[in-house]
Amino acid sequence: MFVVALAASAAAAKPPLEEALALEHQGKLKEARDLYHSAAEEFRASGDQRRLAAALSMAGNASVSLGDYTAAISDAEQAIKLRQALHDSAGLAFDFNNIGRADQFLGNYAAALENYQEALKFDRTAGNAAGEITRLNNIGNVHYFQGRYVAALESYQAALPIVKATADQPWNPWLRKLTSGNIATLYQRLGFDQRALEIYQQTSGKPEEMPASEYGQRLLNEGVLYRHLGDPIKALEVYRTSQALFRTAHYSDGEINALRNIGIAKAMDLGDLGGASEAFAAALELAQQSSNSRGMVQANLYLGEVLRRLKKYEEASNHLKAALSGAEKAGLVEDHWKALYALGRTAEDTANPQAALDDYRAAISIIESVRSGLGTPLRIDFLADKRDVYDSLIALELHQPAPAAGELLQWMERSRARTLLDRMAARTPLSKFNVQVAQSHLSPDTALVEFWLGKQDSIAVWMTATESGIVRYASADDIRDGAERLLAAMQAPGDGWRDVSHEIGAALLSGIPPRRHMIVVPDGPLNIPFEVLTVPRSESLLIEQSDVTYLPSARFVALPAASTRTWLFPWRRQLVAIGDPPVSATDDLAAREQWQPLLASADEIRGIAEIIPGRAEIHLGTDARKAYLLGGRVAGVPLLHLSTHALVDIEHPHRSMILLAPPDSSSGADYLFQEEVNDLNLKGVGLVTVSACDTARGKIIAGEGVQAFTQAFLAAGASATVTSLWRVADQPTATFMNEFYGSLRRGVPKAEALQAAKLHFLRSNSGMASPRYWAAFVLNGDGWAPTTRVVPWSAILLALAVVMAVIGLVFWFAFHFRAAKKERRTAPQSQ
Repeated sequence: MFVVALAASAAAAKPPLEEALALEHQGKLKEARDLYHSAAEEFRASGDQRRLAAALSMAGNASVSLGDYTAAISDAEQAIKLRQALHDSAGLAFDFNNIGRADQFLGNYAAALENYQEALKFDRTAGNAAGEITRLNNIGNVHYFQGRYVAALESYQAALPIVKATADQPWNPWLRKLTSGNIATLYQRLGFDQRALEIYQQTSGKPEEMPASEYGQRLLNEGVLYRHLGDPIKALEVYRTSQALFRTAHYSDGEINALRNIGIAKAMDLGDLGGASEAFAAALELAQQSSNSRGMVQANLYLGEVLRRLKKYEEASNHLKAALSGAEKAGLVEDHWKALYALGRTAEDTANPQAALDDYRAAISIIESVRSGLGTPLRIDFLADKRDVYDSLIALELHQPAPAAGELLQWMERSRARTLLDRMAARTPLSKFNVQVAQSHLSPDTALVEFWLGKQDSIAVWMTATESGIVRYASADDIRDGAERLLAAMQAPGDGWRDVSHEIGAALLSGIPPRRHMIVVPDGPLNIPFEVLTVPRSESLLIEQSDVTYLPSARFVALPAASTRTWLFPWRRQLVAIGDPPVSATDDLAAREQWQPLLASADEIRGIAEIIPGRAEIHLGTDARKAYLLGGRVAGVPLLHLSTHALVDIEHPHRSMILLAPPDSSSGADYLFQEEVNDLNLKGVGLVTVSACDTARGKIIAGEGVQAFTQAFLAAGASATVTSLWRVADQPTATFMNEFYGSLRRGVPKAEALQAAKLHFLRSNSGMASPRYWAAFVLNGDGWAPTTRVVPWSAILLALAVVMAVIGLVFWFAFHFRAAKKERRTAPQSQ
């Protein structure tokens, strides 16, 4: 996304500020900031409040670019106090914008939005149309990063009339491209790549219409789009155009960035390691000439990695050590751990395992320090590239003499579902979680098994309440292939799944002690229903021996229960159910996905409402609206059930959505995006059941697991979820859900209730016995806990009757006691 800071205060700049601004344009941000601060002290001493405010503003702007957000906020807050006294609305807008940018990069989106809106208010007071356009784009960016795509588009589009009304202004082409670029980026995010490319092409204009840095960055964004569309040749062409533009403008930082993109495309897309080496070497030379420390670090890092792949280990090591040294001096933590990781891989390639272990551990230490130093949950892909470091360490530890299950589990857990756990504000520190802690939360008839799939090796660490161990597997590739074949076989007609079930069951379950309750922590492609695996040395399926609960991380067994309420009065809501939204024939998405009306959905929900003993709140058809899920309206409800269509985008989780009814009669279909689910308030919700296709599937992000609706509902506060791994027909789904809720009514734990429903289908002696109809439904979360039970009306009436009887007896005894006492008083007295 583009982020613009209008330097409104630069009009008041004097030579020191102009010199600092020139340094900033050359990419020498630290030197520029130092000069801004130096100038600020001079202006403070001379009492020049206006120039002091300008210097602080520009220093804050540079700090944002440097990633020093605390300093940026401090400088901007000082500038705001000065500008308030000067009644400088344009300057205030600039400074509030700087604070907004800092908050945005820190992930403090609510604060960022508040500061951007404050800046917008001052832009409008000052009549600053350019600032107003910029702020509307920045507000849109905040919505964009939170997955509120409709709100983001509305904000971007609100800037368009202002852009059109100011066509005669010299800055207009720049901000017109900024706005159109953000709209294109949004379309690209939602999967409309061709539409995004058309916008870029329609608004390409001339380089002189925008600052070189902005136009060059626009071209780089366009090049990335071509790469996503599978055209790396065109991407290279665009990258080279941007490189030439940066060179003509003497903007070395931009040219270094362009060369880096060229090298990445050659290495990653075209397999041209020699060409990539040349591009990175050119970037390194340019960075050295311009004293660009970050550019030197990254060029050395990329060049060292390419040379390692070319098996030029000595040259690779030299460049990687230079990258490590530069990263340490400049405080570039991201490049710091990457350099250590690459050095570790080089050491491993050259048969120096101890040095590799040391480098891997040092890299992980830096990664963990970054996590602990930030108070807000990190982005979902924070561990995506970092998982490789953990995997390399685990693989190397496995080849050491007598590896311990506890040690391996520690490293596995450190790279497992961390963002989800952060979002849940877990109370058990990861450093205090180990095998003994997990075992203390397991009942005697429970086994927990956590899988790990590396590049070649794969293992399972298992534990019961009293024992633990490691199972080694022959090949990670064989397991990946088997998981894929099993999923395909179960969705196909016939009994072809049985042979795969025997094969994968023998591979995965051998060596794991059988128990009545199984807790499985899968890894990567092992997002399969373990229930259909054949138990080794038998003909029974695992579902016939055990109920199965899935967890994103073993640490979930030690987390406090999300809901501690065990009983509910019958007049309180036990169920909120939303389903059977209208499917419009004119909806492009519905047509593309070939969605049909869900004929059994309404009956499914009505049947469940009749089964449960408590009060049910149901919303069907045109009333199946998203509003009922927002604002904490379902917080504390034991059961939340959604019966509708869903679109799951495996490659782009942010595009996954659940169909709901339009908010009003004049609107089209509404959707609940997966990223929106994270922000719902589901605190105290015991179980979310999504009776829709594929909702347990999603993109597998290394270090985080499957990014599906399952994790999103857990992150929102739900204790457990039931979702599906593939499409199941409408009527069998309704029948299955009625069986499931019938078992829940009896007060059994959730996993046992799901097992009962599956066994009912398996033993039905009908076509429904095939796993394609029942194995798709999987339970994630605290499957070992029952849902909140409802106090029966009969018990309440009986209690009332008892109370009334007791009260009646009290009155009867009181009446007779008083009568007896009165009789004694009026009786004749003996003499």
